[in-house]
Amino acid sequence: MSRSIINDSIIFEEQDGIVAVEAEFFFKQTLAELRQWYITSKNGAPKIGRDDDAQHCYDASNNAYLEILPDERVTHDDQLIHGENFTNEPGKIGVLSYKVKFNTPGRYYVWVRAFSTGGEDNGIHVGLNGTWPEHGQRMQWCQGKNQWTWESKQRTKEIHCGVPHEIYLDIPNAGIHDIQFSMREDGFEFDKFILTKDIDYVPIEKGPKVIVTHGVLPEPFPEVKVPSYFKTICGTSVETRCIAAQDFHIDGTNFYKNGKNWLAINPKKYEDAKTSTVFNFESGTYDVVFVGVGENDGKSTFTISINNEKIGSYSPELTQRLFEEGKKFNALWKNVSIQKGDTITVISKIGSDGVEWTRGRWAGIVFTPVGKGESIQNASSTYYQN
Repeated sequence: MSRSIINDSIIFEEQDGIVAVEAEFFFKQTLAELRQWYITSKNGAPKIGRDDDAQHCYDASNNAYLEILPDERVTHDDQLIHGENFTNEPGKIGVLSYKVKFNTPGRYYVWVRAFSTGGEDNGIHVGLNGTWPEHGQRMQWCQGKNQWTWESKQRTKEIHCGVPHEIYLDIPNAGIHDIQFSMREDGFEFDKFILTKDIDYVPIEKGPKVIVTHGVLPEPFPEVKVPSYFKTICGTSVETRCIAAQDFHIDGTNFYKNGKNWLAINPKKYEDAKTSTVFNFESGTYDVVFVGVGENDGKSTFTISINNEKIGSYSPELTQRLFEEGKKFNALWKNVSIQKGDTITVISKIGSDGVEWTRGRWAGIVFTPVGKGESIQNASSTYYQN
């Protein structure tokens, strides 16, 4: 769907120097002959020419996002056609418009939440009231590939990955203004934008709430239910056995249940935690996969034992997100002998980046036939917000 789902009677409002708007809440789209912005949600996805990547609505704000299609330049080897699949001139192709009421004029730094899968779908332009100032041009993403990522950098000839604090709009006076975005590269996926007067502001997760001063927004798109990474790899084989973290005993362990799938530690109360459970599956030799959770404020440490005999310790890698599941945050021990009735023990210790503390989050332990421990971890790399 490329038509607007709202009209120009709906106006978003800046309050206390910040305003947030969902990308799909544009009131009009112009210059759409060569490329158009289409909405992807659980309700449906566009099939417009070439579009090599999968849907990404599972973690999009409001469960929907825009993509400018067709996506004809996916890799650097694909032909670059100026004025068609790429334009360094803002306001020429695929212009989106949003009405925003500003209570306070001044300089607003622009943040956009985007999903980039390569090097040819990571740029967009931003404008104001039909003008395209220099500091709204060439917004650029380099980090945070294959996940929704907030960015506010301007690409320059010298620094291709962008200079921070150089994407901004100067709002001349209080009142209603048109905020606009236009294509730089086709295939760009656009979830939400924020304008803030605070140069040091950095959005987290899906960003602040959208505030409307006039009109009523449509109902939210239906939430997309995505199984956790742990549950996904547990279902890859009938021979695989799993013990979820929340199936472990927690009374008096210093752990608490974090969401629906994880155990974690409250760093304000404890530095470590210890829990055990009984292995009630068939005796044998297994590859053992411990499914940890990467965090952005340090590396927790996990130690796993069988009958008080340590099989290994490890620390999940850091992530740019608050937390994330996936293969790179796991540990694998091969050819581990386990008997039915053995006691499995997990000890977790929090870590720190020197400012904040981790919570020692983990999802569970997977026991799979010898030789399959590596392959089952590739079954899914889906990020899951617990």
